[in-house]
Amino acid sequence: MQLKRYSIASLILMILVAAAVYSIDNESISFDLLGMHFPNLPVAFWVVVPLIIMYFASLLHMGVYALVGNFKLRRLNKDHEKMIDALRDSLLGVHERNYVYKSDAYKLMGKLIDNALILPYETLRIIGNEKIDEALELMRNVKEKKKVDIKKFHLATTTSIMIQNNLNRFERGEIDADSILSRPESYGEIVCAKAYESYVKTASVGSIMKFKHLFTKASLHDFVQRVNASENGIQISNEDLVALISAVKMDVNDWIDLSAAMSKNMLPEQRIRLFEMLSENNDDAMEGYLYTLYDLQMIDTANEILNNTAHNDYQIFKAYRDLKRANKHYDIAIFLRRSC
Repeated sequence: MQLKRYSIASLILMILVAAAVYSIDNESISFDLLGMHFPNLPVAFWVVVPLIIMYFASLLHMGVYALVGNFKLRRLNKDHEKMIDALRDSLLGVHERNYVYKSDAYKLMGKLIDNALILPYETLRIIGNEKIDEALELMRNVKEKKKVDIKKFHLATTTSIMIQNNLNRFERGEIDADSILSRPESYGEIVCAKAYESYVKTASVGSIMKFKHLFTKASLHDFVQRVNASENGIQISNEDLVALISAVKMDVNDWIDLSAAMSKNMLPEQRIRLFEMLSENNDDAMEGYLYTLYDLQMIDTANEILNNTAHNDYQIFKAYRDLKRANKHYDIAIFLRRSC
């Protein structure tokens, strides 16, 4: 439309200039220029010729700049599309992002967004862009534990939203622990660990041992509570238990928690012998052993062990021993409330 107006205005200008010149001088002339002979034509015509040349030159000039501007616009549009994808990935927690921007206007923001996660306020529900709105809706639905179609987003199993969605599916019973543990690459470490916590409560010892690398303190507690239990009970040797417990990273207070978990169903003889074996190889396990002895009223054995320790070792247990000797009877768990 602008080009049409410019052409009409240029034509009107040429006609007006030609008319004005012709009214002043209606004669015709011919001349030679740069070795070329130009025919005998009205002066008005020769005056308009430079205007015609300037018109076409201006069209060429505008065309070149329009072409350059079009390339810049296309580059900006492509960068805009990349920015939308980067924003969506940042919302969804995609880890690997490396969008290359051609325009300076987007390079700074692009570098920042590629290395950041966006956590919008819950009040933000729609912004008017389809890709971003879909991501916002997905985030909202996953947080609310709704059923979603997440496959079209092609998210890695390590993204937080994919992990949460798989945990939601597991809680709803859409996938079971066996399915998750048989395909760990499809669900990731966090989901597998959560499934395993449930798995150890009912699965056989052999099945559990196949995935023993997933044992955590919580799952270990659930597992040992099943030893000799009336429901979902299991049988396992102390040697196997020692090997299993040794594979879990424990600190000094964890041994008491473990003994308390064993007290639910494990036979006292097995429990005592197990902590004897554990304390032989790990000094930190001695607190669990002492707790076990006092909990099972093996007072003399516990006191004998304490009598052979350094003065500053096991102060809480020694205080409990002294109370016992003074006929002050308390549950050992009271003195270890920080741990149990």
